[in-house]
Amino acid sequence: MIKNYAIGLMLLLTGGVFSQETISFETSESYTLGTLNNQNGWEVTEGDDGFIQNQVISDEEATDGTYSFKNSYESSFGAQFAPIFGAAKNFDSPKPFEDFTFSYDVLVTEINGADFEMTLFGIDADDNFVPVAGIAMEYQGLIYTIDDIGYTAAYIEDATWTPNTWLNIKIEVTATELKYYLNDVLAHTRSNFTSVDIVGFNMLHNNYGGDAFYDNFSYENGTLGVNDFANASALHIYPNPVADELQIKGIQNEQIAQLSVYNLNGQQLIESTSVDALDVSNLVTGVYMLNVVTNDGKTHTEKLLKK
Repeated sequence: MIKNYAIGLMLLLTGGVFSQETISFETSESYTLGTLNNQNGWEVTEGDDGFIQNQVISDEEATDGTYSFKNSYESSFGAQFAPIFGAAKNFDSPKPFEDFTFSYDVLVTEINGADFEMTLFGIDADDNFVPVAGIAMEYQGLIYTIDDIGYTAAYIEDATWTPNTWLNIKIEVTATELKYYLNDVLAHTRSNFTSVDIVGFNMLHNNYGGDAFYDNFSYENGTLGVNDFANASALHIYPNPVADELQIKGIQNEQIAQLSVYNLNGQQLIESTSVDALDVSNLVTGVYMLNVVTNDGKTHTEKLLKK
């Protein structure tokens, strides 16, 4: 069984309460280089001789920070009919299928290698594991989604990926629909075909060659206000990771009503108003959440990495 682990944060926002969790595989989150198995509740694929060895925390590639998960080729095994080599993680508690958003960054190293799938999974009324949503970097450079409980692939029209280039993927799960975004552009919509709560996710490949790196997982659920995150793409913070001063761009100084930094226990550590830069030099190294509330009541939250 996969052990349970999650980094939780509860913030009271205008219009509702939501829970946001992040994983970036950094030392500040208690990850170390080497096998991902048994780190923070992750479990990798098990072979005849024990857990496979090449599913690791790596410092070769990263989008935020230094580390990422490397879903590696397994040279001790042959090619597989379906993706089975990789890692899986259960959430601390099931996520409601009526309102769940999941995003991450992925980089695949080569064309004509393996198919690299990421799947959100649940448990149906018969206690069977079933896919809730899923998306894959297909070996020819195409992208497909998982569109039924039989893992049928549905190719996204005109969607491609480029080797050694990071791609951001976001999946929005509601009671009626699944929406897939590529670099914040809506690429595919279909009906919710299982309507079961989401208990975890995995990243798997079929061992035809090449590697995939995964980083910057972010997932949230809850009842959000209509205006929350309406201007999400407008906010930009840098540098991130940051050592001393965080720059805040995309929202005018006079539009900011409150700016707060929380730790992952939900404790407010910094509060400020009407600023376009924030002194974070007194924070210890780790992961935090920056919460920005504008004068018109809109809220945006960004993950903040402190060096």
